[in-house]
Amino acid sequence: MKIDANEILRAHKKKMAARQRVQEVIGFVILLSGYALLAVSPETSSDWLLIRVVSGFIALFAGFVLAVLPFLTRLTGSDQ
Repeated sequence: MKIDANEILRAHKKKMAARQRVQEVIGFVILLSGYALLAVSPETSSDWLLIRVVSGFIALFAGFVLAVLPFLTRLTGSDQ
């Protein structure tokens, strides 16, 4: 039984690409939920306003880190 290093490398790259796509999808979902949390209606109680705004910005930041930064890294070709 012969082990082909190129075949192992291709399988590893394919697995990493699939994991990165899943990470980007999760990041976009978190990003959209951050926008939804920031969409505050005028009737929103002031008790919940600060919680929604803070959690919305946290979700925007986390979604950006998970989805947009790896996408930009792949586009610029600065992948190590």
